[in-house]
Amino acid sequence: MRNTFGPGIAMKTNEFISFIIFWLISCPFLLLRPEQYRLSSIISSVIVIIAALSIFIWAVIKQGNGGPLISNPETVYGIGELKGAALGWAMMRMITSGIGGWAGGVDFSRYAAKPGDQLYGQIFIIPVCLLGTNVLGIVTTSCARGFYPDESLLWKLYDLLQAIQEHGGPGARAAVFFAAFAFFVSQLSVNVTACGVVGGIDLAVLLPRYIDIKRGAFIIAIIGICINPWKILNSANSFISVISGYAVFLGPLSGIMIADYHLLRRRRLKLSHLFIPNSSSDFWFWRGLNWRAPVAWLLGVWPSMPGFCASITPDSIHVNTTWVHVYYMSWPLGFSISAATWVLLNRLWPPPGIGDVDEKDVFGTFVPAESSGLENYTEG
Repeated sequence: MRNTFGPGIAMKTNEFISFIIFWLISCPFLLLRPEQYRLSSIISSVIVIIAALSIFIWAVIKQGNGGPLISNPETVYGIGELKGAALGWAMMRMITSGIGGWAGGVDFSRYAAKPGDQLYGQIFIIPVCLLGTNVLGIVTTSCARGFYPDESLLWKLYDLLQAIQEHGGPGARAAVFFAAFAFFVSQLSVNVTACGVVGGIDLAVLLPRYIDIKRGAFIIAIIGICINPWKILNSANSFISVISGYAVFLGPLSGIMIADYHLLRRRRLKLSHLFIPNSSSDFWFWRGLNWRAPVAWLLGVWPSMPGFCASITPDSIHVNTTWVHVYYMSWPLGFSISAATWVLLNRLWPPPGIGDVDEKDVFGTFVPAESSGLENYTEG
């Protein structure tokens, strides 16, 4: 297909048409309820694992080793091996960007029957999956560089599949079709659940009177086109920076929530007051707003902003290396600052009801000791 887009557009005509087709296919699935995605998520996870392992094994066998990125990366990138502080800061940046992605897990663990149901998934499955996919991607790309030396580094999966199709025969084209279908189903499942449904939940919480999860999901789908995501995807530096940006904003937010529940309130909440929409609620604060929250959040976010902005637009914004390193530590730094600020503000200007619980078991959540009316009960 002839490319009718100009050089300033970060995608080709056929890629844009494919994007619109995928978007249209995704929209009907936004009408499903969140609990109805369980089976499709399991199926897509299984077939994409089979496809990824198949490509990985094929690439290693065809190359005969791990490829030039593993054996001699200096010849590929033209840079020396990272050592000392440079290696440490690179690792810190990757850890921080990874943590930002983990935070989205609560959008699904909230549907667990018991608080501990998500424990093993978070402790074992998430690290194994993240490490496994990274290893598969790096080694496969490295092998592809070995047997496709004239191609650029094939970090993007669709570029790798296209190269296999161009250099292979009929059997390779058939294999590419099945592999592409597996990744299509997986991406469809991830896009609908992790983007549409999760965004719909957030919007429904903000404006429950006007927006439900389905309406919110369609709003997110429309916004997804307006932000021109292909520009982010086609710039590796910007893509990593945007992923890392989650940590800049979510780290302080997590610090506030954890500090409030565990340090300030000692896991004791007056649950009935969470659902009282007027000034009689302990959680009403000032016209429904708690001024301490934005103050603590902003104090946790601002140290990372100079480095974050410079990382996204390195050609126009230049800052001292120290600010960049602060940005690399955005999650633990923002978490700690906001958590400490939150506790301090609430100690200096304490809101009502800290540590109080309901006198009656309104929602059937009391443990036997509480239900028996024991005084001065504290959870063990």
